[in-house]
Amino acid sequence: MKKVLIFTMIIALTATTVIFASPGDTSDPIVVLSYLNQRIESLIDDYKLEEIEDMKTQIDELENKTSSSEKGTTASLSLDIVEIHEGEKIIAKEGTELILRGGEAFIIGSELGGITNITLGKDFVSDMMVPANHLLIVPRDDGRGVYTNDYAIFMVRGEYEVIDN
Repeated sequence: MKKVLIFTMIIALTATTVIFASPGDTSDPIVVLSYLNQRIESLIDDYKLEEIEDMKTQIDELENKTSSSEKGTTASLSLDIVEIHEGEKIIAKEGTELILRGGEAFIIGSELGGITNITLGKDFVSDMMVPANHLLIVPRDDGRGVYTNDYAIFMVRGEYEVIDN
């Protein structure tokens, strides 16, 4: 009889614990499907929020890279049409692409070299004439660029500054 009474009390205490436990609690051995669905949805929502915030940050960084904060400097991912006249020069930053479309222009090099003519596969040094319709790329940000004694028109992609002598 004592054994039956003890067994009944153990079952009663266990049932009380299971009934009053909240779903997903460590004392509740059974997890309800609606609880699982709710947790999965909240985790997905949190992940999507983080992903959207990361994308916004990346977009802001790209916008900052394309618009320089330096005065007089222009940066573009598209090709800009840039006209220079006698006494003017285009000083380009590292990686800037230049294509002479009209007029006559000459290279401004530096102590470390000139500007790479991708079309010919050669390095053009200071005072060499720029051939029309050749792709030039500035390898370093050290004052390299182009100048004209009369008039020149370029297509430019990247950061550059037009300077009067």
